[in-house]
Amino acid sequence: MKIWIFNHYSTTPNHVGGTRHYDLAYELIKKGHEVTIFASSFNHFQKKETINYEANSYSKKVNVNGVNYVWIKTIKYNGTLKRIFNILDYTRKAYKIAKDEIHNNGPDIVLGSSIHPLAAFIGYRISRKAESAFYFEERDLWPQTFVDFGKISKNNPISKILYSLEKFLYDRSDKIIVLFDKASKYVASRNVEKNKIIYLPNGVNIENYYNYKKDQEISNLMNSFNYKVVYTGSHGIANHLEPLIEAANLLQNKEGNLDIQFILVGNGLEKPKLIKLAKKYSLKNVTFVDSIPKEKIPFLLSLADLSFISIKKSPLYKWGFSMNKLYDYMASGLPIIMYSSKDVVGNLKGVYGVNLAESYNDLAKDILTISYDEMYKNSAGDSLKKFVRESYSWDKLALKLESHMIEDINSNNR
Repeated sequence: MKIWIFNHYSTTPNHVGGTRHYDLAYELIKKGHEVTIFASSFNHFQKKETINYEANSYSKKVNVNGVNYVWIKTIKYNGTLKRIFNILDYTRKAYKIAKDEIHNNGPDIVLGSSIHPLAAFIGYRISRKAESAFYFEERDLWPQTFVDFGKISKNNPISKILYSLEKFLYDRSDKIIVLFDKASKYVASRNVEKNKIIYLPNGVNIENYYNYKKDQEISNLMNSFNYKVVYTGSHGIANHLEPLIEAANLLQNKEGNLDIQFILVGNGLEKPKLIKLAKKYSLKNVTFVDSIPKEKIPFLLSLADLSFISIKKSPLYKWGFSMNKLYDYMASGLPIIMYSSKDVVGNLKGVYGVNLAESYNDLAKDILTISYDEMYKNSAGDSLKKFVRESYSWDKLALKLESHMIEDINSNNR
């Protein structure tokens, strides 16, 4: 099969950001398929250009470990207005490039991923021109998440436009991919047949956690501390990292503290506030580190003792969650301390190795308790590795996607 994927923000392991489609493509290629990803080369997380283009050119084909990337030069941005221009720029250029490419090497299946809806819409348009199957991947529920979050009214004209576009893509797709465990219910509520919906969460490349490259800078950082509690990822409002700073404050002068160090790796809008809060408490047990490429995460986690994730009780998670960092932690065999509530954690409830804390005091207490229990760390780590390997490895997720794609192609004689 020839598969085209439209994801504005797709990245590769040597850059900062999500590698979902690279990982899926890598596994599909091993099964004999050809995958091409159309993505902007302006890195959303680092706010920098990652590709050198020839003069008067705005696209470049690059093969990354067998995955074909069509990198697209788009307007640089750092604020909301220019980001909108960037989205429109990607939409226009990606459509033109793909339309011209159809005559040379047209796809059997087109997957449009809606980190923003226009990328998915491009996918639909190209699939019609190529007479191929169309898969609509709804990463975020636009605009439902914003309505649930109270940011916009359901009757707002913008909401109505986005609902209409969403329904348009639902009706014209061969399959709809959702990442959250409860999102299938939302899609079905929009008069979509259940057999049209595929639940395909984020996952992890297990091999990367057995065959990783060592990094001297990371080694120097991690080995300078005794017991390391690590968080990796965005530092935004939704990531809710204040509890980790509060726990660090409670533990800094706690008797019996085994020199526990909290290491937060990543960037985001809330990072300056978190740094300010740590300074307010004069915390010496908190270290902030800038984002690192995905390929360096396995080595970093191999030197940690405990991992952290926070899921705030919020309408944002009404339909579930699928965070890359969660599966990274599991694949590395790190016990997880989760700051959340029982009604939010969903299918992680009762998973051995995932520890739930619902208050700052409980969070600090649990971290301290786990830090003394080496036997628990080992047994929990083995259990989490098994859990993620069986349910969230990219090879198994790619196999699931492949089976649907082959069925659609065969049933439509494409």
